[in-house]
Amino acid sequence: MKIIHLSDIHIHSESILENNPVERFSLALDHIKNNHLDADMLIVSGDISHQGDLASYKKFDEIFTKANLPDHLNAKLLIGNHDDREHFKNYFTKIPTDKNGFVQYDIEINDRRFLFLDTIEANSHAGHYCKKRQLWLQNKLDDSLKKNQNVFIFMHHNPFPLAQLESDLIGLVDRDQFKSIISNYKKIIKHIFFGHQHITVSGNYLGIPFSAPRSINHPLVPNFSKEYRLGFANTDPSYNIVLLNNESLIIHNEDFLKTSVNWFETTKDTSE
Repeated sequence: MKIIHLSDIHIHSESILENNPVERFSLALDHIKNNHLDADMLIVSGDISHQGDLASYKKFDEIFTKANLPDHLNAKLLIGNHDDREHFKNYFTKIPTDKNGFVQYDIEINDRRFLFLDTIEANSHAGHYCKKRQLWLQNKLDDSLKKNQNVFIFMHHNPFPLAQLESDLIGLVDRDQFKSIISNYKKIIKHIFFGHQHITVSGNYLGIPFSAPRSINHPLVPNFSKEYRLGFANTDPSYNIVLLNNESLIIHNEDFLKTSVNWFETTKDTSE
């Protein structure tokens, strides 16, 4: 199985940190169309818009439609702190919600379950995951445990600190509650995917692997100092390619602005 994971597109009518989000999203989709039509799923883990306005969601839709990707790559969308839940739901009416109106849903494919979480709170850049949403997650995990499914969680906010002083301030506020839930399902949760930080990062938490791609528009630079600051250095944007089978999960980072590649013909012969 092949999954394309994009995040933090920030569609906006103006440039952000000298980058045009409309142009960069278009280039990312062109790159996907030219290289990854064999993918099984395309997921955008939040911050589709920069200001959560309806016009930006319409623009996202226009760009995606123009790219003319095959139907099976219609984007699975999550919302992030720059999105507006009500505007999102009013425009993307086909994206499912839970019974409480949160943009949470799941997809079951054979023995795998993909969970898409809603971690936003109005007027806050930090992540929030209230008791109603926690109950939804726990019920889904309980059901997957009964079905002996492998679970893959997608969310916008990082649910634990990433040793980034400034950006960890706006990670998931309810991290202890989230930790308490997933601790009981470590055997079936195979990976946690998120965005929000605008940097490429990976590792494991409680023994559960995790990963995040850079922003599609304006990647940041990791900050390992003890100063509260964000760094920008014209780093190339990218998205992640997830290759999943019964034996492994492999993630490659695609720098989609590098459209000119010199390929050298080789053979299968491993000798000199």
